[in-house]
Amino acid sequence: MKRFLLLSVALCIASIALAQTSREEIDAHPHVAMFTHSVYAAPYYFKPIAEAPKGYKPFYISHYGRHGSRHESQLNYVDYGVKIARIAESHNLLTPKGKEVAKYLYWAASLHEERIGELTPLGVEQHKAIARRMYARFKPVFYNGAIVDSRSSNYTRCILSMAAFNESLKECKPLLKTRMDAAEEHQNVARPIRSAVSNYTHRQRNVADHEWHKTFYAWAATKDFEAPLKRMFTDVEALCKASGESKTNIMIQIYKRMAFVQNLGYHDRALLESVYTPDDVYLVYQAEAYRWYCSYFGANLPDSKRYFAPMHYLIDDIVKYADLAIEGKNNAVANLRFGHDYYLLGLLSLLNCDQIRSDIDYSSVDNVAEKWRAYRFVSMASNFQMVFYRSKKSDDVLVRFLENENDITLPLKSVEGPFYKWNDVRKYMLDRANALKPYQTR
Repeated sequence: MKRFLLLSVALCIASIALAQTSREEIDAHPHVAMFTHSVYAAPYYFKPIAEAPKGYKPFYISHYGRHGSRHESQLNYVDYGVKIARIAESHNLLTPKGKEVAKYLYWAASLHEERIGELTPLGVEQHKAIARRMYARFKPVFYNGAIVDSRSSNYTRCILSMAAFNESLKECKPLLKTRMDAAEEHQNVARPIRSAVSNYTHRQRNVADHEWHKTFYAWAATKDFEAPLKRMFTDVEALCKASGESKTNIMIQIYKRMAFVQNLGYHDRALLESVYTPDDVYLVYQAEAYRWYCSYFGANLPDSKRYFAPMHYLIDDIVKYADLAIEGKNNAVANLRFGHDYYLLGLLSLLNCDQIRSDIDYSSVDNVAEKWRAYRFVSMASNFQMVFYRSKKSDDVLVRFLENENDITLPLKSVEGPFYKWNDVRKYMLDRANALKPYQTR
């Protein structure tokens, strides 16, 4: 009865949350509009996780986590805001509010000097907190002397995220043994799409006749991307001509450059919100969500199969070590992997999890923005956990899926609530991955 009541409460809370539109959720938490560039947003959506079926105890965890909050990943992102501010100054195009924004952009750029792509102290704490909650929820997994095996992308921000996570686990259970590695041999698992990303991005963004481009530009033509620009610049058309940039891009990029400092621990949005209204912020979200979905994660879009194909390295790795754990041949109680947003989103999309579905109708920007709520799934420090359970009274191993520490579902029949038979999950994951192997081009 207790388990039933807890599950009922969880489902009730989930239904209430899902009853909100994406606009309502972003109005409540406007900083998540950037999703992949936002601080770890999961606490806004925490709900009680389901209790395991009677007699089942956790014994193994498989995990993929994105690095925590970082500095801007590329110098050209920092330089964009500075470039627009300087061009506007040189052409005497700044309003009084625009002068405030220009000063802010220069200050924000200074924060990233000699720190491009590096983890911030906030990013460290995000991973330490996630590790503490993992330990508290699944204590039977982490017994004295147990080994936690971690592998990382060889980017410094990922290595430091891995170190923070393991340090926190050791603080919770000092007699745990931790192994950490970021060798080149592990990069196919930590960064499976690494070469495919740049190739795919180049193809998608430079082929002007793609259907989704036409849909996006037709939609953008009906929206007011100019309103916040008029608050900053005296002549928007002159700025676009001088910079060679579109109104849409300037509007979105200045917002992102101003909002990004949240990852460095700055939360004062007063200036930002004096320029960008809630309507403007939601436009930023809609445009970014549609671009990301259509550029990378829609199963029915051009080239998507070639993009997803390398994900089989990660899927194969998850299955391999889960099988070994079930057979008692994996000397680690947890296999943790630390990487990047593309691969976490790719994994979720390939598995067709919850709202990160890869089969959404992309003929409408509004439809994608409503149904593909990436801010719930991929912010800084986002993580995917598969927790395995066994019972002395059954041969069936069960597994649950947690994205950002919340239960999520797959399009499979469950045993109870969000718990699935591993044999069913195993076949589903391998079938999804193997179907794409012929499309691999690298």
